[in-house]
Amino acid sequence: MSNRPDRTIDGTAGWAVPLGARPLDPGDGDRGGGGEVVRSFCRRNFIWLVLDAAIFFFAISFVDLTGVMPSLLGHLTRAPVLIGLLGSLQTGAWLLPQLFAARVVSSRGRKKPIVLLTTTVSRASWLILLLALTFFEQIGPALTLVAAYLAVALFMFFDGIASLGWYDLIARAVSPAIRGRLFGAMSLVGGIFATVGGAVVQRVLGNGARPFPADYRLLVGVALALLVVGIIPLALVVEPPAATALPPEPLISYLRRLPATLRDRPDFRRLVGVQLLVGTSSLAVPFYAPYGILVIGLPEADVGTLVMGVTLGAMVGGVSWGYLGDHGRQGLAVRGMALCGMLGPLLALLLRPAAPGLPGAAIVLLAAALFFVGCSIRAGWVAYANYVIELADDAERPVLIGTMNTLSGALAIAPPLGGVLAGWLGYEAAFATAAVCATLGVGASLRLREVKAVRTPAPVD
Repeated sequence: MSNRPDRTIDGTAGWAVPLGARPLDPGDGDRGGGGEVVRSFCRRNFIWLVLDAAIFFFAISFVDLTGVMPSLLGHLTRAPVLIGLLGSLQTGAWLLPQLFAARVVSSRGRKKPIVLLTTTVSRASWLILLLALTFFEQIGPALTLVAAYLAVALFMFFDGIASLGWYDLIARAVSPAIRGRLFGAMSLVGGIFATVGGAVVQRVLGNGARPFPADYRLLVGVALALLVVGIIPLALVVEPPAATALPPEPLISYLRRLPATLRDRPDFRRLVGVQLLVGTSSLAVPFYAPYGILVIGLPEADVGTLVMGVTLGAMVGGVSWGYLGDHGRQGLAVRGMALCGMLGPLLALLLRPAAPGLPGAAIVLLAAALFFVGCSIRAGWVAYANYVIELADDAERPVLIGTMNTLSGALAIAPPLGGVLAGWLGYEAAFATAAVCATLGVGASLRLREVKAVRTPAPVD
C-alpha cells in the first residue's frame, strides 16, 4: 500500500495502475481456478488490506511528504530549489522504474512475492534517514540532506516497482463486487489514522524536551517501526492463482500513439490539459510548511496541523469526487477538483497580510490551503479516473491510460521550478504561479462535457 499523489489512472477498476502494466479486468479472480479461492478468502483479504492501509497511512503521517519532510529540509537548507527537489523525487522516482520493470513483473504468475520483497526494501529505506539524524552532530546538515533525498528516492523507487504487482494482487484477492468498498474503506480508515498521526506530530515537533534533530529522529523511528509491522497484514493476504498474464504493450508503442490519441479524442485532450495545468500547481506543495515556519513565524508544532489538513482534504475530496462520478457528474467532479487546486495557493497568498492583524488566522489559513491541496493534488486521481471510465470503452482504455501515464511524468519538473521561483522572487511567487496554473485548469475544465458510457455489470460474489 502506498501514499502516491501522482498515481496514474486505471480506467477499468477506478483505481491507479502503473505505466506499462496490464490494466485490471473486473472479472479477474472470478475466472478459472482462482474463483473459489477468491470466494473463500476475499472477505479475509478485505480485512488484511484495510489493516495494511491503516498502518501504512498512520506510519507515513509521521514523515508526511507535504508537511513533515519539507519542514525537516528547512532545518538543513534555506535554498527553496533544494526543498522543491523533494517533489520531483516523489514523482520521478515512483514513475521511472515502471517504464522498465513492468515487463518483468507482468510476466510473473505470482505477484505477492515481488510485492513483499520490494515493499520491504522500500520501507526499510527510511533507516538511512534515521541513521543520519542519529549521527547528525558528526555528519552535519549537508550529508543529512543527502540522506533525506536518498531515503525518499529509494522509498518511492521500490514502491513504484511494488505497485506493479500490488494492483494485480488486489484485482484477484478481492471480488469485484466489494472492491469499491475496499478502496473506500482504505481511504476512510487510512485517513482517520493519518489524522491521529498528525496530532502526534503536533505534540512532537517544536517540543523543548526534544530539540532538533531529536524530534524528527523520533518521528522517523516511529514511522519505520510501523511500516515494518505493516508488512505483516500484507503478507497474510491470500493470492489466488493467476490467469495467463498478457504481455504489456511496448513503451515505444505508447509513445507512437500519443499524437493520434490526443488529436482524435477532444474530450480526452481537454482532460489531459486539465491534468497538466492543475498538476503544475503542485510546484508550490513543498513550500507551504517552510513558508509558514520560516516566513510567517508559525511554531514548528503546527506542522502536525498541516498534516491533518492535507489528510482531511484527501479524504473529503476522494469521497466527493467518487460520489459525483457514481452519479454521472464526472465533469463536475473534475471542475470541483480544479477549483480546489486554485483555492489552495490563493489562501496561502493571504497568509502574510492576515498574520499580523489576526492572531491564529495564519495557521487556520495554511491548514485550509493544504486541505484544498489534499482535495486536488492528493485526491484528484479519483476525478480523472471516473471521467476516463465513462469516456472510453474497454478497447480504448489501455491507450488512454498509457497516454496519461506518459504525460504525467512531465510534472516531475514542477517542484524544482517552484524552488527557482521561490528562491528568486520569494515563496509568494511560487504560490501565485500555482494559482494561475490552477485557474487556467479551471477554465479548461469548463469545456469538459458530461459523459456516460455503457457499463458491463460486475459479477456478484
